[in-house]
Amino acid sequence: MPKNTPSITKLRKLRVKVRKIISRQKNKNITVILLSALVGLIVGLAAILIKQIIYAVENYAVSFFPGYLFFILPMIGLLLVTFLNGNIFKKLVAFKGMQHVIQAIENHQSFINIRLIYAKFVTAGITIGFGGSSGMEAAIVTSGASIGSNLGKSLGLNYQLRTLLIGCGTASGISAMYNAPIGGFLFALEVILPEFTPALLIPLLIASATGKILFEMIMGENLRFDAHVDAFSYESLPYVVLIGFVGAFTAMYMIKTYGFCYKILSRLNNPYLMALIGGALLGCLIYIFPALYGEGYVSINRLLHGQETEVWKNSIFQNLNIPFQGLLILLVLLLLRPLSTGLSLSAGGEGGYFAPSLVAGGISGYLLYKIIIAVSGTHLDLEGNTFIFLGMAATFACVMRAPVTAIFLIADTTQSYAIIVPLMIATTIAYTFKNYIDAHHPRTKDNHGPLQMEKFILNQINLRDIIDPVDTFVYTNYTLRKIIEKFSYHDYTIMPVFNQENKIVGVIELKTVRELMKNFEQYDSIYAEQILQTEFILIEYTQLRNQLISAPELINLNHILVSKKETIIGYVSKYKVLNLYNQYLNYPDRLFAK
Repeated sequence: MPKNTPSITKLRKLRVKVRKIISRQKNKNITVILLSALVGLIVGLAAILIKQIIYAVENYAVSFFPGYLFFILPMIGLLLVTFLNGNIFKKLVAFKGMQHVIQAIENHQSFINIRLIYAKFVTAGITIGFGGSSGMEAAIVTSGASIGSNLGKSLGLNYQLRTLLIGCGTASGISAMYNAPIGGFLFALEVILPEFTPALLIPLLIASATGKILFEMIMGENLRFDAHVDAFSYESLPYVVLIGFVGAFTAMYMIKTYGFCYKILSRLNNPYLMALIGGALLGCLIYIFPALYGEGYVSINRLLHGQETEVWKNSIFQNLNIPFQGLLILLVLLLLRPLSTGLSLSAGGEGGYFAPSLVAGGISGYLLYKIIIAVSGTHLDLEGNTFIFLGMAATFACVMRAPVTAIFLIADTTQSYAIIVPLMIATTIAYTFKNYIDAHHPRTKDNHGPLQMEKFILNQINLRDIIDPVDTFVYTNYTLRKIIEKFSYHDYTIMPVFNQENKIVGVIELKTVRELMKNFEQYDSIYAEQILQTEFILIEYTQLRNQLISAPELINLNHILVSKKETIIGYVSKYKVLNLYNQYLNYPDRLFAK
């Protein structure tokens, strides 16, 4: 084995010293606060750097790239990402952002591969930089979560604190990318972490604030969407309601389109062929409409400044002269944007739906604004920018299933707090309406959901605290008298039953034995094989936690036997599980439970 270099040795010594300092801390909250600030600093810097690079590339490409590059670049980018995922990042390719971060918290003790700190930055950066219509937010969430997880792991922190640092990494990344500390804080609470508790407030706020401070130190007062709304007339509330419904329909169209693209491209069964064909189709779309290149924030900022014609600059629509030209072009852009995102991600590209939902929502809001003006022939009391921001919030809430985050993310990142009430109304209508449609069309439901509290608690408990040990058993030919004798020597509620081949065939419950004890004359005529129950589950000790986490409903079963090296060592006590569960639920700051 190669010898450790001096730098690695120093890092290990430093880590040991830090662990000792942390273990000596009587007030754990101080440690958590310092670590949340550290995670916020690291993730915030990474988020700002990668976001600015991608935005600069997209802005330059849309404005100056010759047309033939729009056709070629997506294919090159998708083929390159497919190669990286098939060779260098092969073990990480299945990790797809927010949903898998939640799964890591639920099913893997909040341990996330350390290579995910940079892997998704590389693949998502290539996807978007070469024209793919996805978002960098998935890479930021993954990287931030991995930084928090591995910092906690290296310092020997427990599951609760690793989970909290994952939330801090997520909050800081969103805060730094959008100059939206409240949005980042709420996103971590609403989407990533299992629930709200008072103990979460300070660490998450510090991580979000760190992202905000970094943004202003590096970027100054620049906003992701460099326009804001200063006033709102409540006479325009009917339009706000209408925007809510439009946002819901936009979100449903996006989700349907993503599913359609995946269904078609997945039939090819060859990742390189998928990248080639998907990239070619995407290249054709971008060649026709350069505004489809990259995340799409360039187009939104042009609409915010009233530069409609710049949106279809260099496209085949540039020189058209037809009635309602602007409306038709915006409608085409709205229909093609989800299609380009679906092609990008289904063909092997990396990224997420965070940015596409904001962009599509903004376009749908502005399109509605132009339609109302065209139909009514008069100027509205509402600004076009108000329609854009409301459309973004409504669509984002439905796609990402995060309505509270949607409200404050848009208000925060645009500094448009004057429309906070309209944002609430439009988002509530959109989210409620989409949930209503999903309830009546179960096939349209997706599997994204918040972290289940049962899984969070199962990740924390000590397995020894829920197992009642068993070191004896009975055979099928044992009489009731002998069974009673066995139970009398031990404090068991169940006892395993073996046949003559030493194979377990069932269990006998203590309550069953007690019911038969009054029949003295049957002590020698009733045998174990007559009263045993065959409904039981045998789980290896090393797999017990994973089994319970993947199927929490198993806890409701009375007979879960636990084995080690093919030897039964005990059974899961339902009473102990429920008792521990209640203890955690009754403890308000259980993220800091010892």
